[in-house]
Amino acid sequence: MIATMKKYAFLVYHDDYHDFLSNLGQMGVLHVIEREDVDKEEPLQELRKYLARVDKVLGLPGMEGDQKEVKDAALSDAGHVEKLLGEIEAADEEINRLHKRLEEVNREIDRTLPWGEYDRDDLAKLEAAGYSAKFFQCTSNQFDPAWEEQYNLFLINSDKGRLYFMILLEEGERADLNAEVVEPSRKALSALKAEASEIEKEIRKAEERMEKLKKSAPADLMSFRRQLNNEINFKSVYLETRKSSDEKLRILEGWVPAEAEERLNAFLEQEAVVSLVTRPSPDERPPVELKNSWFSRLFEPISRLFDLPSYDELDLTPFFAPFFVLFFGFCLGDAGYGVFFLIFAGLLKLKAKKDLKPILTLAQFLGGGAIIFGILSGTFFGINLIDSGYTITGNTIENLQNAEVPAGVIGKLDDMEGVYYKSRSAYLEALKQNVGAEQLDRYQTEFLKQAEAGIPMVRSFRHLMQDPLSMFYLSIIIGGIQIIFGQFVRILNITRSRGFKYSLATIGWLVLFITLILYATGILKGGVLNYVFYALLGLAGVLILLLNNPDRNVFARVGSGLWDSYSMVTGVFGDLLSYIRLFALGISSAILGFVFNDISLQLLNIPYIGWLFFLIILLFGHSINLFLATLGGFVHPMRLTFVEFYKNAGFKGGGKKYNPFIINN
Repeated sequence: MIATMKKYAFLVYHDDYHDFLSNLGQMGVLHVIEREDVDKEEPLQELRKYLARVDKVLGLPGMEGDQKEVKDAALSDAGHVEKLLGEIEAADEEINRLHKRLEEVNREIDRTLPWGEYDRDDLAKLEAAGYSAKFFQCTSNQFDPAWEEQYNLFLINSDKGRLYFMILLEEGERADLNAEVVEPSRKALSALKAEASEIEKEIRKAEERMEKLKKSAPADLMSFRRQLNNEINFKSVYLETRKSSDEKLRILEGWVPAEAEERLNAFLEQEAVVSLVTRPSPDERPPVELKNSWFSRLFEPISRLFDLPSYDELDLTPFFAPFFVLFFGFCLGDAGYGVFFLIFAGLLKLKAKKDLKPILTLAQFLGGGAIIFGILSGTFFGINLIDSGYTITGNTIENLQNAEVPAGVIGKLDDMEGVYYKSRSAYLEALKQNVGAEQLDRYQTEFLKQAEAGIPMVRSFRHLMQDPLSMFYLSIIIGGIQIIFGQFVRILNITRSRGFKYSLATIGWLVLFITLILYATGILKGGVLNYVFYALLGLAGVLILLLNNPDRNVFARVGSGLWDSYSMVTGVFGDLLSYIRLFALGISSAILGFVFNDISLQLLNIPYIGWLFFLIILLFGHSINLFLATLGGFVHPMRLTFVEFYKNAGFKGGGKKYNPFIINN
């Protein structure tokens, strides 16, 4: 639901304008109509740069601060804050510089280690004596022993298949080797280690200074940030103001939610202000504020990932929210994973911050969807509940009699009593051979429900579990329901934004879809119902071909209707096939769970430590599967929502978020 907006225009005397803005900002209800060039104003740009600087410092690790201290803190002095910023920035810059320098020295130490301890002064003495020292390294396979005969070669070190050696060359002599030339270190190894140690001491001192600043600075900086943000908001609004009557009057325009009108009007009665209230005109674009129920509000972060609706259309969040839960559950496809979501999110909520709790509640709802579809598909942490064993016992016979299954049918089960069938397919095949296909179809639910299970607790609801083919059809049925529901929402959307007469073609498509479904299921077949079927088809044809656009002539409508028919039929067919991904993701998640269970069970055969490998593979495998299934269960329902559903619902988007002018005390 989108909150109704009213347009307010205020006429204020210039001497009263500053106080008026201050009081209005404390109310926090007016979304000021902005000029495009306001952000280009130099004073505003400078303030925003300064705010970015403060935010950068507050973004450093350990600068979170205590929100209560910030709320209670007195106004911060600009000079004091500038000093704090300078000290923190300098300390942070020094720490980064020292760490970078330490990395360079450590790399040089690593490069020098194979050569051992030597001094550049010794190399200088060799050069004075007419020799130049060249350092090389190569693999042991590359090293040619003939080099030792050809040059004054000294092997320095051998490490991990590499040889490090030095050659003394006389003046004018050159060494042409298949080896890498190594530049000597600028310092001896001991000197480099001493330098690294000294840098580490400097880093500790700088970090100690930073820690002291982090304890004292956050409250002042966050308090100052609040002041700075107020100043930016105030100046932004001030720059939006138009002037009139030789700059004696100030004119401010903005949008106010209808629910805040009473409070605003009470405020205006105390002010020396002239105000004018109007409703939005068709060519205006008021800001959008979503006002949804508690449940639908949980899904607003998802809808905002795509776009806000425009002011003149419906907010689709309440309409896609239940479907999103179902889609996520279908993709996750495991009741055990759903239970994990439910419990884990519930535990996190005990200590979570207030802003995070709605996200965790959403996770619990999604977990609930996974439990529902996990039960439907018969999967619990990769355990196949459908094929959990079927045995007809005396208790089964008694329950079948109580369910009014004919005695003649029950009597044919004597050969099956006491026989254990591992899978549902084997059990149903045996029933078919004994009672016949017709009786099996009629009483299959009771046969499944009353048979004793290898896992006793699933017996009472195992008959609800569906085989993969049924889940495939279910994904298409759910997709068809959402597409038809989307067409219904499209009618409401068009009626809201343009008028009912422009929605007649969509009504025609809705009538056509429902009519074809009723005919395919046999509801509109036979006798007088055939005439009802043809009448509904005719009505749909008239609406689609002749009443699709009241602004065009009849011939243009027919042409447009034919083109729209081609687009609609191909589009709906493609959209319907897109929902098969729900089945594909759900069954892939179930299969991966089965595989990890099977692998881990085989590892139990390893003597003594088999149980350890069993736990490792089981936990690791299900963690990977849960991560992949959750990722797919979130991404693909979003795709179905933002592409298939939004398209069929006629979503336009492009709304601008309601952002009221607020001054925080």
